[in-house]
Amino acid sequence: MKTWKRMISGLFALVLLASLAGSALAAEAKTEKTAAKPAGQFTQWFPWLGTDPAAPEASEAVLARMGTVINQTKTAGGETLTLGGAVWDGGAAYLSFTAKSAAFPKELTGKSWVYDDECAVKMPEKQFGNYLRKWLEGKTGDEELSKEEMEQRYQNMLKQGQVMFQPTVALDGREGNTVTFHVLTLVEDVLEKPELTLHLENLTLVGTEAGSGKPQLDGKSAGTVLKGPFDFTFTLERTIPPVNCRGSVPVAYGEVPLLVKSVSASPLQMAVTCGIDVQGPVNLVDQRNEPVEGKMNIDLDKDLKLALNGLWTKDGKYVDCKESMGVTGVLSPADEEGLKVNWSRKFPYPIDPAQVSAVDIGGTRVELSRLERLDG
Repeated sequence: MKTWKRMISGLFALVLLASLAGSALAAEAKTEKTAAKPAGQFTQWFPWLGTDPAAPEASEAVLARMGTVINQTKTAGGETLTLGGAVWDGGAAYLSFTAKSAAFPKELTGKSWVYDDECAVKMPEKQFGNYLRKWLEGKTGDEELSKEEMEQRYQNMLKQGQVMFQPTVALDGREGNTVTFHVLTLVEDVLEKPELTLHLENLTLVGTEAGSGKPQLDGKSAGTVLKGPFDFTFTLERTIPPVNCRGSVPVAYGEVPLLVKSVSASPLQMAVTCGIDVQGPVNLVDQRNEPVEGKMNIDLDKDLKLALNGLWTKDGKYVDCKESMGVTGVLSPADEEGLKVNWSRKFPYPIDPAQVSAVDIGGTRVELSRLERLDG
């Protein structure tokens, strides 16, 4: 079994971290905004996921195929919450809800930060046990664990409880006494129709540094805005199967020759893994490592800069993704053989992964037909 070194720098998104667990990460984050009007309830609930300006109805159709209408309303202490719906991309579930209260402080806006540590997402215990076993099987398939080792790992994680679903709550906007929020929780597509309970309690404004809009490092409270508690139980009904391809396609990227080993696409993002096709010793240069004479020096920030720039769909349309959130991860084995770079990129709006025909890697078009489909 190889020993891997991890190269880490920059910022990254939680949902992308989940897909690159165990990899070294360096992220480049940008946000794309579109002016397209929502075409239906799901694009209204999740405007931050984007809408195709040329075909807003197509974005609505994709979200609806991975969406669940919930429409549950709960009231406690003069606060009324309505959980509208959810979308599930097979790796993360996104929930949209509105809150109404005459007591919301004037400081509460769409730019506010909130403390959400008393919130939770859980499955029924029996279902969680089944989920955890299947999740572990998928994550440890290459480790060749014995039955006893797998059981021990399962029992250790079972004792930790359902912390893997810990939600993140964010504010989207405010109009009068109504505030819109969304919740992110990491739920992988290992069980059909998982049942979840969202628990919201003591959502609290966090003070911000003057003039910066950033949360104070000491997390100073600016007041509780949703005391609750509120509990919503629902079932995630549908997700869209991802597209997964494997192979070995050469790509020239600057001075570094690459072999495209895998391409994956879900409705909200895509990812590629490339082998670094270099003969002889390699030195990875970053903030901690200097160039070394006698080796090929590869600069993580320059030579392996995020190059997953966009995609083509089967109708010939090019989708530019350069302004969307992206992550770079480099896997470096201790023996300096088998170097790999992982690139992930969010889409500017939801896309049916079955319609992706090619990806743009540093200006080179890589056809998915040159790789082997592992599904469908």
